Amino acid sequence: MKVLELDQRLRDLKISSRSYSLNGDLKPDAIILFHNYAKWEVFYLDERGGRNDERVFVTEEEACLYVYGLFVKGKDIAEKFGMNVQIKKKSDI
Repeated sequence: MKVLELDQRLRDLKISSRSYSLNGDLKPDAIILFHNYAKWEVFYLDERGGRNDERVFVTEEEACLYVYGLFVKGKDIAEKFGMNVQIKKKSDI
C-alpha cells in the first residue's frame, strides 16, 4: 500500500482528516506519517509537540499498513464498546 491508497482507505473508513497527517505535517493530536530520507516514521504527536509510540519502517508499504491497522483497530474497539468515533464532517472534505 502506498500513501495515496492509504489516504483513500482512511476516507472510506470515514476517519476524520484531523486524526492523521500523511504528508509529514506536524499537527497536534494526530497520527503522523513522516518520510525521513530512507525511512518512514509513524508516531502520535501530542498537544505539546511530543512524539509518542514512535515506530520506524524501512518501506512505505510497511508504514502505510501499520497506520491503516491502527485506525481499523481503533475503530473496531470504539464500535465494540460503544465509544464515540470521530466521523468525517463536511468541513473535513
